[in-house]
Parts: sequence; structure tokens; C-alpha cells
Amino acid sequence: MTMSDKENSVFTQGEGNIYTETENENWKEETVEDLDDEYLTEEEKLHPWKQTKTFYWSVFVASVAVLFYGIDISAISGAQVGYKPHFHISSRTNLVGVMVSCIYFGTFVGVFVALFTNTYFGRRFSICVAAILSTGGCLWEALAPSWQVFIPGRLIVGISYGIIGETAPVFLAEMAPTSIRGGIVSLYQQVITIGIFIGYLVNVIFVWVDYKVTGWRIMIGVPMVPSIIEVFLIWTAPESPRWLIKRGRLEQAKNNLLKLRLYPETAEKDFVRIKKAIEEDERLQEGKNLMLELIRLPFLRRAVLVGIMEMLFQQMSGMNVFMNYIDTVFQENIHMSSRDSVAVSLFPGFVNMVSTPIVFFTIDRYGRRTLQLVTFPIMFLMLLMVLFSFYGDRKVNLAFFIIGVIFFIVAYSPGAGPVPWTFCAEVFPTYVRAAGTLVTTFFVNAFNFALSFSWPSMEAAWGPQGSFGFYAGFNFLGIIMQFLFLPETKGYTLEQMKVVFEEGLFTIAWYHIRSGWRSLRKLLGLPVSNSPLVSPYDKAVALSRAREEELRRHSGEPVKNG
Repeated sequence: MTMSDKENSVFTQGEGNIYTETENENWKEETVEDLDDEYLTEEEKLHPWKQTKTFYWSVFVASVAVLFYGIDISAISGAQVGYKPHFHISSRTNLVGVMVSCIYFGTFVGVFVALFTNTYFGRRFSICVAAILSTGGCLWEALAPSWQVFIPGRLIVGISYGIIGETAPVFLAEMAPTSIRGGIVSLYQQVITIGIFIGYLVNVIFVWVDYKVTGWRIMIGVPMVPSIIEVFLIWTAPESPRWLIKRGRLEQAKNNLLKLRLYPETAEKDFVRIKKAIEEDERLQEGKNLMLELIRLPFLRRAVLVGIMEMLFQQMSGMNVFMNYIDTVFQENIHMSSRDSVAVSLFPGFVNMVSTPIVFFTIDRYGRRTLQLVTFPIMFLMLLMVLFSFYGDRKVNLAFFIIGVIFFIVAYSPGAGPVPWTFCAEVFPTYVRAAGTLVTTFFVNAFNFALSFSWPSMEAAWGPQGSFGFYAGFNFLGIIMQFLFLPETKGYTLEQMKVVFEEGLFTIAWYHIRSGWRSLRKLLGLPVSNSPLVSPYDKAVALSRAREEELRRHSGEPVKNG
């Protein structure tokens, strides 16, 4: 099928350059393979991060939307040292847990709001709504006269974060070229860490301003600043081309792709590929319950299970104990004063921020699976160090505790932090992506709620040794489960993801066992078979290509050689 001349004529101008009108024959959809990216220019392959100014501005605008989420994560940690005595709840561990964790109930509601707004009004509108809700919720929290009033404000903030969590990673993925998609989506986590550091910095400043009465209110209200800015800033970024194509606004989608891509040829072919994928998605969606599709179709069921697994080990790694409760951990277990505990918490926040950029240079080079298998063992060992830091001399305890926390964060920041979000943003075919991300987002919020709610009671019952030992055990389990079942998705287009899980999880696990055993023998200098070991997910992509070629032969379309 050939697109109309009216549609074709839009591709005449790139950012800062004028181009001649494209000939109709170059617009035939069958000239673009769904499952390859060979149309990229040599320049794009050699310098994938060389993109247009509009693209990077859009990434910046989307990132500001994530900033207030990060600030709140650390703001609640510092604010606790003020609002617990102010509300007279220091000894009520369950209530302390509820006040921190209730935000995740709001987040779950926000996910459903995002499904509606993302479908009918677009990514920009959704982010604007989230920013407005964040502003109102933070103001509510900051002015709350009691814990009973505080909790509804926190629920409103949670709704805004649910919308952001459902929208921002998808918005980033839909704007990004395949070659740097992993790094761009990982920016979501990077900006969260910047926000976390800013929140800790604000805590350090305002803990000296009568923190039991006024200081904690300022800490909790600071996320309003970026959210107010984002209400207006989001409209300066172009809307997602995928969403525009899905809504039938083809000319606007083409114009936006020209702004987001360095070369008009790449924009043209991205448009054709996206349009074909959406048409296929709509055909697949027709008359179907997408939630049931996630259960009914084996490859989707496997993608959901692995996505839930990734979110489980992200949250139960224990990172959010440090983010949500680091000040009280220092105060209650290392016996620091309230002000000293807030000041010291700045260092883990700084380490978190400066460690996360590692992911930009590693996630698309070494892959998602490799990052997880390298960083999880480090996290496990560092939690063991934290666990044993509570035995012996207090000064030695403090040194081991801080070293353990810092290197735990160094490992988490480029691995368990961004990788699950990247994986879940890219692993579902576009026709069920909204349903798939809804499921994984539900579970990430459920796991986060469980951790945030249970920590005060767990620490009171088991002590810091038993509590950190529990999360160390989860990290060890994460090493085993991800080694077995996590496939490598590096380098696949969003359209290819549907074939990654065509093979069963136990087939994938058996390949990983054989591959790991072969690597171990090589490391030990033992003889290894020279026969190639083809990964089942690469094999699935190859088979999908073969099916494409076979269909083309039967339909009489030209077959691409090589």
C-alpha cells in the first residue's frame, strides 16, 4: 500500500535544512522491513547520540516531569525527623509505615487515570495533569495540621506519580531512535536520582529551620517547584509520533519525526515502520480483551512474568529502605542526632546521582542482562557488610555501614534501578504495551508499598541485622532467577520484541545454564566445544525474519537480499 501524495509531501524540511520532495515510490510501505534498522545512515550508526536539538529538548522536558518524583522520595525521609514528633507518632511503627507507603495506593489510581488520558489526550496532557496534581498534593501535605489530614495529600501526590510512572518512560521510548532507546529510557531513573539528591540537599538546609514545626513542611513542599514549571514547559515538546499516528494525525506525526530525527530519510522510514506496526496492532486488538491476551498468549505471559520478576527484585533489593528511611536508620541504629542523620544522608544521595550515568554508556553496549548479573552480586555483598556493621565498635560500625550503603548504591544505580524500567517499557508489543505496563506498574507499586509499610515494624521486631539480612537474601535470589530467566533485549527494535519470548522460559533458562557452564570452563582454562550456542531469543528473531521472507515470496513482493 502506498501513502497519499498529500502525506508524502510533508517530508520536505528537516531541522535547519530544506530537502526536495520525496518521490512516491520511496514511500511504499513494503520497502521497509519491520524487523531491521538497516536504513540508518553510517553517521547514525557511528554516532548514535548525535540527535537534533528538538529531540534533546523533548528529553529534557520529559525529564523535568520526573524530577518532582525524585525530590519527594528523599523529602519524605528527611521530613520524618520533624513530622513524627510533631504529630506524636514516633512510637507507632505501623502509622509511620502508612504515612510513607500510602502514596503507592494513590500511584495505583494514577495508573488507571494515565491509561485514560494517554489514550484520548496524549502524553503531554497526561504529564500536565500529573504536574497539577503534584502541586496540589504537595501543598496539601505541607499545610496539614495532623497526620489524618496529611495522608489524603500524600494520596493525591501518589496519583500524580502513577501518571508519571505510566507516561514518562513510554514517552521517552516513543521519541527515541532504537540505537539509543535503552539509554534514553534509563534517563527516567537518572532524573529520579537527581531529584533525590536535590531533596536531600533541601533537607540538609531546612533541618536547621525549626525542623519539628516549619522545616519538615518546607521539605515536603519543595517538589511543587518543578511541578509548577512542568505545567507550562511540557507544551513546548512535540507530542509522541506513535500516539499521533494511532489517533490518525499523520501529518503532525511526520512533522514531529522530522524534528526528532537527524535525517529526513530516517524520519520517513521510522514513520512507515511505526505506522505499519500500529496497523498490525489494531488488527490484533480488534475484538480482544488485552488483559486476557497477556494470559492467553504464551509469549506475552512470559514477558509479563519476567517483567514482574524484574520489578520484584528492583523493589525488594532494599534500595527504598535507604531512600525512604535513611535518616531514621542513622538516627535510631547509628545513634546520630536528627540534624546529623539528615546531613549524612546527603552522601548516599550524591553517590546515587553520580553513579546512575554509568547506565548510559553500558545498557546499550553490554546489555540489560549483563548489567543485572554484574550489579546484583555486588549489592548482595554490600548488604552483608551493612548487616555485620551492627556488631562491634560504634566507630567501626559507622564506617562499615556507610561503605556498604555507598557501594550498594553504586551497584544499584546503573543496574537494578534503570534496567527494569527499560525492560518493561520495551518488551511488550505495542498493541498490548498499555496493558503490560499496567500490570508491571501495579506490581512495582505493590512491592514498594510492602517494603515501605513493613520496614518500621520489621526493624522493630527483627532489628537492623535481621531486616537487612532479609533483603540480602532477596538479592541472592535475584542473582539466581535473573541468571536463569532474564533474556537479553539489547539491540532489538520495539517491533521485534514480540518474538523474544517465543521460546519457553525453561528453554531460555537451559540456554543460560549451558552458556554459563561454557563460560566457566573457558575461565578455568578447560576445553570447550567449538559448536556455536545460539540463544533461543536470537533464534526466534531469525525465524521471524524467515517467515517474513516466505510471506513476501508467496505474495509476489520483492525479497530483500542479505
